[in-house]
Amino acid sequence: MNSDSEFERDILPLAGDLYRRAVGYTKNSADAEDLVQDTMMKAFNAFDMLREDTHFLAWLLRIMRNTWISNYRARLRRPAESLVGELDDGTECALSAEAQVFRQLLDPDLSAALSALSTEMRETLYWVAVEGMTYREAADIMGVPEGTVMSRMHRGRTSMRRALGDAA
Repeated sequence: MNSDSEFERDILPLAGDLYRRAVGYTKNSADAEDLVQDTMMKAFNAFDMLREDTHFLAWLLRIMRNTWISNYRARLRRPAESLVGELDDGTECALSAEAQVFRQLLDPDLSAALSALSTEMRETLYWVAVEGMTYREAADIMGVPEGTVMSRMHRGRTSMRRALGDAA
């Protein structure tokens, strides 16, 4: 069996999961599609170098995260772009649909407790508690040791309990 058919069999079915995560990063569908395409191209080029025990989704999400970070840093180095003409203030439109829903659904105390966490702890809680990944899978995605994920989960849960306990 050649690597093209293995790639199609093992990787292409995960495109939906990648797209959902890409929308979370980019906050719009067009940029999310571009991010998924970039991720798939990088994955295809490196597919032959994978070990047998590779967790494909974790590997793809790691590629996506690194690609998004690289693109973000590149945008920071470019001069600011501005549109010419009149626009409304766009306060509601500036939020992603996901953010608007969460803003309406999340309890204000829970939202405040999550906001108080570091970005690393929020990301760790997301992968493990929301996505249901193992510590090892989350560690692979985030590029940290498994023990770091475990300690972040412990500290994040403790911080959330303390903040929510104070709110109650």
